[in-house]
Parts: sequence; structure tokens; C-alpha cells
Amino acid sequence: MKIHCLGWMVILFFTSVTLAQEPLGKVTFPIGKNFLQHAGQLDWQPVKYHMPVLEKDRLKTGKQSRCEITFKNKKVMRIGENSVISITRDKMGNEQVEMSRGRAWISLFLKGVASLVVKTPTSVCAVRGTVYRLESDSNMTRYRCYEGALEITPLKKDRSGLADTSLTLSAGQELILVMNFEEYKKQQQKEFEEFKKKDADDFEQFIKEERKAFEDMVAKDLAEFKQMQDVAYKMVAFDAQEDANSDWVQWNKERDRLMQEGE
Repeated sequence: MKIHCLGWMVILFFTSVTLAQEPLGKVTFPIGKNFLQHAGQLDWQPVKYHMPVLEKDRLKTGKQSRCEITFKNKKVMRIGENSVISITRDKMGNEQVEMSRGRAWISLFLKGVASLVVKTPTSVCAVRGTVYRLESDSNMTRYRCYEGALEITPLKKDRSGLADTSLTLSAGQELILVMNFEEYKKQQQKEFEEFKKKDADDFEQFIKEERKAFEDMVAKDLAEFKQMQDVAYKMVAFDAQEDANSDWVQWNKERDRLMQEGE
């Protein structure tokens, strides 16, 4: 009887080890300098084509770099430059991505079947069968939805857990979530000052001609924010033409097209 029980224990042990080492996905299109760190290791190794991605792996991109990861059920995530993500799985074995900073594009090609939970420092986004992008830092996350709908749950302001209310974002809409609104306003002012320094000559003329219009635009932008359980948010329709001019958007849409044609 003891031998029989021992046999089952050995089988269960090797089964758990196999599951733990089973890749959750693989790198399918890296550009530039990308690095991967396995759980429990200190070293970051250069990313290569078809490199497997394991549970609890971390991946980061360098300047002017991008990386595409493909999970099971045709779930694709691409991250832009200076991004950091961690990849795990939930209790049901589904992939979860925690994004510390940066920007990402998510395409779920199996409508109503494929799901991927993405966590940022401000929120959790759980969806099935959609296409969207996001950018995030420690204080702000911006979502843009292209297909389907997103269900986004903000974190509580003290980050002790999730708020008890979620927001639904439809195709063509943008959502900005801000944990510390005063800090967000300071960051906006900082970026404005950097813009002035970068284009000083042009900016002098800009100030003379458009200063009032610009100040009105900034005021309107900040006034559109609402409060939900101490978290500031703004949900609006985004400018499709402005969005389509983005190199990041164009590249991701082309990658999506190529992947769908290759099915």
C-alpha cells in the first residue's frame, strides 16, 4: 500500500513539474533589443525568434525595440519600447500579463473563446475576442478599443485591491484612468515645458497665435475627468484619423493582417 501511494506521489510530482515548465507562449516577432528573465534568475538573456515563454518569466524591451508574443488560442500581445511585463497564469491555467510600464497591443483572434487578463498599476482588463491597445506607468493607464468591448476594473486608490465597479469600453472609445490626479496634472505640465524647450522658435509664434486656444483645450481636457471611488477617469471617442497616423498603430494592424492571412 505504501509503495502504491509512493508511486502516485512520484507521478503527481513529475506532472506538476511538466505543467510548470510547459511554455505559455513563444516570441514570434522581436525587433531591436529585447530581454527575457526566467523566474528565480538574475540574468536577462537576449530574446530570439521562437523563444518559449514560461510561467513567471519577465520580458523587457529597449529603446526603439518591439516584441510580439503569441499565446495559445491565437492570442497575441505586442509591446513597444521601454516596456516591462511579467507573465503568469490564473487558477484555471489561463495566461495573465502584468505590465509594469510601457505600451502594448492585444489581438484576440478567436472571438468569444480567447481571453487574456492584463494588469497595470492602475487597473485590470479582462476581455474575450477583441483588439485594443494600452499604455501605462505607475499612475496612469490609457486604453483604446478597436474591436469588441473591454471590461476594465480600476484598483482602489490605496492599491489594496480592485474597486467594486467596472467600466465598459466600446470600439472607438478611449479610457484614461489616473490614480493621483494632481500628479497627472504635474506630469502634463512637465511634458508641456519639455515641448517648449524642444521647439523654442516655433513655440514663440505658437504662443502669440494659439495660446488662448491651447489653454482652453487643456482646461477642457482636465474638466472631462470624472471621479469613481477616488480614482479619476475620462472616457471619450478618440480621433480615428489621428490614431491611424501613428506608426505604432500602423505596424500592429499590418502584423494583425499578416497573421490572419497566414491562418
